[in-house]
Amino acid sequence: MPPPTTLQSSTTGMSAGSESSKVDLADQKEIEAIWKEVNAKVLELAGGDPKKVKNSLTIDDVLKYIDSVQKTDAAKSEEYGTFKTIVTTTLQCIGTVGGIVTDGVSNVFAPAGMCYNAFTFVIQAWQGYEGTFTNLAELLDKCVEFFERLQSYQGRMDGRLTRLASQNLRLFVAICERMIKLRKKHNRLFRFTQQLFLNDDGVQDLLGMMDKLNSKEALLVNAQTYRIVSDSAGDIKLLLEAQRDAKRSDEAKRWRRSIAKALGFPGTALDSDEEPVLTWQRAFETRLNSLVDGTGTWWKTDDTFSHWATAQYPEESVLVLSGAGGTGKTSMMANTIKSIRRLGSEAPSSRVVVAYYFADGDKRKPDDDDDDSGFLDRVSRTLLWQLATSYEAMTKSVAWTVERATHFDGALDRWNQLFFKNKELQNSNTTFYLFIDTQDPDLDKLLQEYYKSADQTKVRVFLTARPDSIVECLSKKDGPAFAEVRITSCSSGDVEKYIVSRMDAMPTLQDTSRQDIPEWRQVIVDQLRDQCGGDYYRLNNSLGAISKVHLIEDLIEVLKEAGKPRVTQIKAEIRQLNKDRTIKEVREINEIIVWIEQGREYFGVDMLEALLSVKHQKPSFTLRSEHKLPPLLRRHHSSTLTLSASLGDTEQSTTRTAISLLPLSQKLRDKYPIFSITDSGKVDWRNSEIKNHVPTLEDSQDIDAENEAELAPQIIQESEITIVKHFLTKVCPKELYQRFEFDGFFSQKMGASSKEFIHIDSENGHIKIVHTCLLILTDVELRSQTVLRRYAAYWLLEHMEAVNLSEADRKLKGLVGPLLVRLFTEDCGIDSLFWCFDVNVSSKTWKQGEAINTREARWEWVYSKAGVRQIERWFNDSTVTKTVTSPVGIAFIAAVKTPQEGLHQAVLSFAAKRMATHLFLKVEFLKRHFLTATCFLRGYLARLEGTQMPDDPQAYRSMEGEDYERWESSTFSSEALQKIETWATEALGNPKSTPALESQWEIHGALQAFQLYDNDEEMKTVSQKRARRALELNPQNWHACHFVAGRPSTSKEEGAELLKRAKGAIDEIRANDKEWVYSSANTALLARITFDLGNQLWDLGEFASAARTHRESLDYDYVHFNSYAKILGKYQDRGQWNESIAFIETLNSKSGIWKAYFDELINEFIMPILDEDSDMLAQAADATNNWDAIKTFFTIATEVGGGHQAYELLFSLREAFARTLELTDGAVDEKMVVSIRVAALESIKAHPSDTLSQHSVNQVTDSLAQIYLNQAFEPPASEEKTESLGSLLTGLLPDVEDGMETRGKIVTICCIIRYDFKRQKTSAAAKRWIERIVRASIELLSDSDDDNDAYAYYLLGQLFAAIEDEENRVVTWNMRNALQTRDIAKWEQWVSTPIASPTKTHVLRQDSIDNRLSRASSDMSMLTISRQDSTPTSGAGQGNAQAPGGDGVNANGSEKPARTPTSSSAPEPTLNNDEFKRRGPPRRIETDIVEAEDAPLKPTKLVYCDGCDNHWTVIDEPLMDCADCVSNVQFCQRCHALLMNGELKRKGLKCKREHKFAVIPAWDAERFKDLPKSCLPLPADNPKRWVPLEEWKETLKRLYLPEKTSSASV
Repeated sequence: MPPPTTLQSSTTGMSAGSESSKVDLADQKEIEAIWKEVNAKVLELAGGDPKKVKNSLTIDDVLKYIDSVQKTDAAKSEEYGTFKTIVTTTLQCIGTVGGIVTDGVSNVFAPAGMCYNAFTFVIQAWQGYEGTFTNLAELLDKCVEFFERLQSYQGRMDGRLTRLASQNLRLFVAICERMIKLRKKHNRLFRFTQQLFLNDDGVQDLLGMMDKLNSKEALLVNAQTYRIVSDSAGDIKLLLEAQRDAKRSDEAKRWRRSIAKALGFPGTALDSDEEPVLTWQRAFETRLNSLVDGTGTWWKTDDTFSHWATAQYPEESVLVLSGAGGTGKTSMMANTIKSIRRLGSEAPSSRVVVAYYFADGDKRKPDDDDDDSGFLDRVSRTLLWQLATSYEAMTKSVAWTVERATHFDGALDRWNQLFFKNKELQNSNTTFYLFIDTQDPDLDKLLQEYYKSADQTKVRVFLTARPDSIVECLSKKDGPAFAEVRITSCSSGDVEKYIVSRMDAMPTLQDTSRQDIPEWRQVIVDQLRDQCGGDYYRLNNSLGAISKVHLIEDLIEVLKEAGKPRVTQIKAEIRQLNKDRTIKEVREINEIIVWIEQGREYFGVDMLEALLSVKHQKPSFTLRSEHKLPPLLRRHHSSTLTLSASLGDTEQSTTRTAISLLPLSQKLRDKYPIFSITDSGKVDWRNSEIKNHVPTLEDSQDIDAENEAELAPQIIQESEITIVKHFLTKVCPKELYQRFEFDGFFSQKMGASSKEFIHIDSENGHIKIVHTCLLILTDVELRSQTVLRRYAAYWLLEHMEAVNLSEADRKLKGLVGPLLVRLFTEDCGIDSLFWCFDVNVSSKTWKQGEAINTREARWEWVYSKAGVRQIERWFNDSTVTKTVTSPVGIAFIAAVKTPQEGLHQAVLSFAAKRMATHLFLKVEFLKRHFLTATCFLRGYLARLEGTQMPDDPQAYRSMEGEDYERWESSTFSSEALQKIETWATEALGNPKSTPALESQWEIHGALQAFQLYDNDEEMKTVSQKRARRALELNPQNWHACHFVAGRPSTSKEEGAELLKRAKGAIDEIRANDKEWVYSSANTALLARITFDLGNQLWDLGEFASAARTHRESLDYDYVHFNSYAKILGKYQDRGQWNESIAFIETLNSKSGIWKAYFDELINEFIMPILDEDSDMLAQAADATNNWDAIKTFFTIATEVGGGHQAYELLFSLREAFARTLELTDGAVDEKMVVSIRVAALESIKAHPSDTLSQHSVNQVTDSLAQIYLNQAFEPPASEEKTESLGSLLTGLLPDVEDGMETRGKIVTICCIIRYDFKRQKTSAAAKRWIERIVRASIELLSDSDDDNDAYAYYLLGQLFAAIEDEENRVVTWNMRNALQTRDIAKWEQWVSTPIASPTKTHVLRQDSIDNRLSRASSDMSMLTISRQDSTPTSGAGQGNAQAPGGDGVNANGSEKPARTPTSSSAPEPTLNNDEFKRRGPPRRIETDIVEAEDAPLKPTKLVYCDGCDNHWTVIDEPLMDCADCVSNVQFCQRCHALLMNGELKRKGLKCKREHKFAVIPAWDAERFKDLPKSCLPLPADNPKRWVPLEEWKETLKRLYLPEKTSSASV
């Protein structure tokens, strides 16, 4: 059973059978009073003439009247059609709700009829007004939102809901009255106003009252839940459980988001839930996985270390682990974290919380624009986030502090307010350990604050530091006190274990059974331990050398060298690399250095390998054979390019290949040992000291004496080689000379004088990267690699700005010039920088990925001046431009140097025309295409017009900022799009010269209006008008034909005929032109036409023909999974299971077409058709007895996902597959279900996700846990099988750490505990879990928040069921019943209270709605902006009004001017009449509706029967609780009896009759009616009726917590 919460629910009462729909006398009287008032109001609207009020008015009568009004204006037929549809819906809703009201009370009034009369008077009042239909439709649409939910309760409405429905209808009549008054009062003004009624303050207030009523309705009854429950009884429990989980989860997410925001995490460090990406956790886990088993345990025997870790009152609360770099401090810290989390009874308190910071996990470039925070800020937010989210009580406490804090003055203030002075820190029996890997001067401030403010017995700090840092920072006179442990004096055991582990992997030393090997291993251990002094740099150097030798003499020589100082070894290693590596390899090392030092990111191996391969456009060898080459694979995941060409083809090929066939990761390990792959998977220096000894470019050109002596033997003159060669040819026979290959040797030595050396090129690093970026962006093949293109486009400007042109290499500048010209004048470069390529991903994925890059390009190059100024700077350098020789390039440079119409026009004119071509001439109709082009052109034209725009790109990067909203809005006014179209028409030069071209232009305009217009009415009108115009100009414009056929104004029959005509014509074209289908645009059009023809045929009832047509559309090279999901839904609605399976089988056969669209497959097909309530595919498979098709589909999709390396999506796919298999009506293939879910968990563990919901992972884990537990004890279960399943079960949660939350994992945890209980043993893991649950629950019961008590009893109930603690299990159920009873009483008291705010009662009782409405009407005014002076001012009554309370802050909480509903490009009309000028902010109408937040939350159902779905808010009959399902399954007595007899048939039920059950007693209201507060009701067989909470908690501590903490205060 899920944790209880207080979500709103659909019913009240004590049990399922206790609810009634009767209306009591008090409610009936109040309802009748309401309708007397409404009746009087309608009579007043009729002018006091009862004859005008038609008591028998029906919906048809109202519609006939509207028809008669409409006939006077035939031109408005389309607008009227929409209006009539909305009116019909509204009146039907009113009719239903009115009928509900009538059913509940005496039939004195006709509620629906009253509303119909009122609405007729509105139509009569506004007859002849040109905007009537549009404005009324807008308003009715809002009203329908409220009425539709009330329809759901027909036949189930109690008195309170009936009263609420009456109030809603009364408000509708009040709205009608308001609209009539508006017509009488403001006749002249509103002729010019859009959204006439919705912009009126009075109407808005009435709608607000409706909203509040329906907030109360949401508390009375959850309408949606009621409807689903009524329709699908089988899903009741699943639905409500999900709601409960969602409520608690949403609250926790809200807390966490507020904390993350307060801590100042940059946007780039947040995931999709706006929570920080756990980079520190990944760094820790990676480090942990690399540790040698058995290391890091020496701290327990070190007095200083162990005292700091375990003493309740340590002498020094700060421990510094000191040692030089590379001595194992970080690894020891990881080991210590692991040990501290598992202290158990040795811990100084009942709970330990560990927070840590690994420098490697926070690796960033020092000039990272996304995060300019300092070291202290980064450390603080990382640690504070972990502390704040360590357990629920702390999270809530910190969130509470954040909500009330007005300001945080830096990192230290955050520490004080959020942690050091947090009440939870003082109250909880918890010890907090802070681990920081590296000492920085900034940390001194934090340590000083820590000593001043923190409780040092509860908060302990662990630092790693180098000896010099200790002297500089910690050992100052006023520095903090600390204890120090020198790692090299304690870690000799770890060093030995490390050496042994390395030798175990060496072929020469791993076999200890060989003679002398054990002795030599011991010699190596002793020598390296003593000589290297714990320096892992020297250890690794020596062990690496040992792994490459096999002779005793060589081994001895290596051991002799092991003791040399690290600096000596570093220099020797660099010299050896210079000597051993070829010129090409040295160049590659230098290029790696460039990317590490000057790259704007730290790169993974794959990314770096792709970057290194960019410049190597030809194979690195010359072919001497006619044979074809084996494929040369680019080892980058985004693109695999092969080369298999003949001699002639290969030598001319420009295919990019990697430098060698050796993977870069292996090359770094074996050939370039000065680099390494870090714990976070990035390539960096193996040791930071290495960088200090690599010479700069100048140093490498001016080799000092030491290096010169070392390198002198390599530098050989050509004349010397000639002498030696002459000698050898004279004395050696020709055959002998050739056999020794002397010529090759001489050639190698010939190049020694020009030998390149490893160096750092700080002057040319950025220009080299600029050159690489430009190569990527201007090459079609290279830009096809997404990661390369994105880096190049995103960071190009940054690298250009960093280049000092006066110092950069002239040759490199000459290479950049032509590429810069190509970037802005050729289609390839322009598209690489500004266009979108990701058309095969979902809209959500595109927005989170490529859309970010295209926006950044516009910010830098179009909106701001940063980009164009850089182009000007570069082109003013003659060395850059002298290599440009093309006429286009020369003209382009001249235009940039002397711009006639501004720099933007000079630099971006080619790009603007290219975007216009995309927008109007290319067949590219996705919304992302239109947005990319229109946003570019909107900004470009604004720059040409001289519009005021910020010059700095940073101004556009804030999504809350005004500039972002203005220039990146995804909707456009008709005027804005018309401006773009006018410019494009001129720029593209007569693009509509023929009817066919004009037709093509018109359909582009239609589709743009359809997708981008900000006005729905204009969108419909313009798009349909232009599409029909396109069809008139060219009846064979099949895009226009397809669009027109799908419009609502086109009948189904006409639509089908249009599509049939289009498809027939295209089929004829295909028959005559075999090349036609090779165009992707053509096949996409054909596929869309074919699929939509199927939709039209389906709607016409031609089901078989429609399904065949749908399947035919899959033959063409086009994919639209969203449409496929919808059509499968239609098949399901009509039970057309054969068609569903046939469609899936066709998809299986066409996987080659859709495999590139895996993202869309999951997000827009799998997820919609297989949500939690759907078993669509299982139904189809069962109905047709064809599971093979479904299994094949998922198997193919899984293989495709594996190829994409889309691990999050693969997880979702596998879980959908497993869930589908479980939903069969037949026997579940449990073995396959388990294997699929195991694969899902293993995949996501190997590839951690930042965005995958933890709830999804927990669900999979829970399912496996329950299956393993059941199978472990299924007879006949051997001991071996039971042990094996137990291992699998505990392996689901292998690490019991204090940082791990029990929430979400309670089912798996209790399954582990239950397994041990049934085996009659208690493992260490189960014991720790029991302690965790009991301790966490006691703390929840001890805090000041009563709302989480029910959750605590739920957790304990799950545990006690698993371990069969019968007495305490019953106590938890009794207490949960008691809490439910208390909450029901609160709820019913609130519901029975008259609907009036106590603080307003003395005012409101004197005012009817009519009086209050009139009062508000007198204050109503219109905001006007003068054409002559449209600048907002801050004065009251002018411009943008302040919110009540003033201080220049608007109602939305922003200090910026509030936005008006009117577009900034179209000022509102000037009104000189003072009557219409705003005199101040309008007063909101006081209402008699209690605010939703003032109401108590209604308790949800407490328990459900898993056999019949009966449910109880308070248990009033005994139920059966399954211990083997860890209290996750309950039955009523009847269903339990059916289960025991093998007669209970329930789909998906895993509970078995062999399971052990216990009774949940019915709530004994009489026995516990006098239950004191803070007491718990005891079982019926206990002579005491209750026990004090504190006494019960002490009992739990004594039973389940370690003796050391059982007496500790909580």
